[in-house]
Amino acid sequence: MEHRLRPPYTAYELLLIDADLVHLQRVVPLEVAASNPVFPFLYWQRRVTLILETRHLFPAQLAVASALLDLIESTNTGDRLLAKAS
Repeated sequence: MEHRLRPPYTAYELLLIDADLVHLQRVVPLEVAASNPVFPFLYWQRRVTLILETRHLFPAQLAVASALLDLIESTNTGDRLLAKAS
């Protein structure tokens, strides 16, 4: 029996990435601007990094994810990187 390798990502998976990017585009700027964000920046950074590690992203997806990561990293301070202590 010959094993067929499945394509790295199906169209459905790429649509899920699109939906995730839309969500992140809405939430990350709010979290960056918040004085008391709901989640630490490390959480957002990991989510975006997982997307960037996906093979076969479309150029538009790559651009959005890269811009989000740049936003997170440019506003990231050490005290907001980790989870809040409260």
